[in-house]
Amino acid sequence: MPIEGKARALLGLGVAGCVCALLFAVPSWQIHAQDREAASSSDVAGPPSGAEASALPMPVEITQAVAYSEARTRSFAGTVEALKTVDLAFQVSGQLVEFPVIAGDRVTTGDLIGQLDKADFQLALDRARASYDLARSEFTRASALSDRGVATDAQLDAVRAQLAQAETALREAERRLTQTEVRAPFDAIVARTYVEAYANVTPAQPVVRLQDVSELLIRISLPEDLAAVARVQPDLFSVTATFPAAPGYRPTLEPRSFAAEANSSTRTFDVEFRIAGDIDPRILPGMTANVAVGEIESSRPSQAVTLPVSAVDTTSRANPTVWIYTAEDSTVSRRDVRLGLPRDNWIVVLEGLEPGETVVATGWWRLRDGARVAVVGL
Repeated sequence: MPIEGKARALLGLGVAGCVCALLFAVPSWQIHAQDREAASSSDVAGPPSGAEASALPMPVEITQAVAYSEARTRSFAGTVEALKTVDLAFQVSGQLVEFPVIAGDRVTTGDLIGQLDKADFQLALDRARASYDLARSEFTRASALSDRGVATDAQLDAVRAQLAQAETALREAERRLTQTEVRAPFDAIVARTYVEAYANVTPAQPVVRLQDVSELLIRISLPEDLAAVARVQPDLFSVTATFPAAPGYRPTLEPRSFAAEANSSTRTFDVEFRIAGDIDPRILPGMTANVAVGEIESSRPSQAVTLPVSAVDTTSRANPTVWIYTAEDSTVSRRDVRLGLPRDNWIVVLEGLEPGETVVATGWWRLRDGARVAVVGL
């Protein structure tokens, strides 16, 4: 073949190859462009919508109710207190000339506790009474002159003001004289005295401490796990006390008050009980007591169960509640329960649950009735 023919043939093959390359390259570009558009559209779509997110099941941990039949009693150290304790003081200064009481005496309402020297106060009262009598006489004379037109209204008003001031001074002197005595405000026992007879006392300086022992109280401190149950259902427990100072005396205690704020140092709640029935005369305020808190037998049915303390909601409603887990559709529902005494990290459920039922152990504060959940931690 001539050289020119070979050159034309090679040139034709080269052009054909370029055309084929272009034809095959175009779809590849289109494919890459489509991939980039799809990727960018998926980025714009973002995370699931709020409706899709709310439909997602809540993650929770579950536990089973375990049968429980053992009686439980917990003991606490308590302190005996009087129904009322007051420190009495004079409201005026003076010398204490009568002080007929000593520690341990019993006094009744109105009995004399102490008396100051009255001489100076009596003199002040006499002066005030004389000033009042003079002011009243001047007012009577000025009124008569005013009626005859001799005295002016201004003069009569001045005399009337002097009479009012004299009357006020008289009442104040009488009151200060009565304040030279201190008497018992209620039936009480003299717990202690702070001064001796013939000492000089000042206003608000305590002279004696009185205690009303018509009722005796016992104060104990409860941990928060037991306080939560005792506050909501106090009638489920029997409370008794024993005293080292009075062997054989074991009275029943009745709840009287419950502190709603925890002690900042111990994180416990103060509870007061009153001693029911006759009080042993050996018991005095300040003595120690051993308080036993137990479940009432009639309140502890045979189907009682235990649960972790974390599974019981004692704050959001008036009655304690738990969340029941239904495995068939993975939903939960709220149920009221009646609680017994806690035991370490567990608590007794007296009513509302059967042994073997499954409840939500943690995460219940985010739930609502009928919500779907996802069990985790198994």
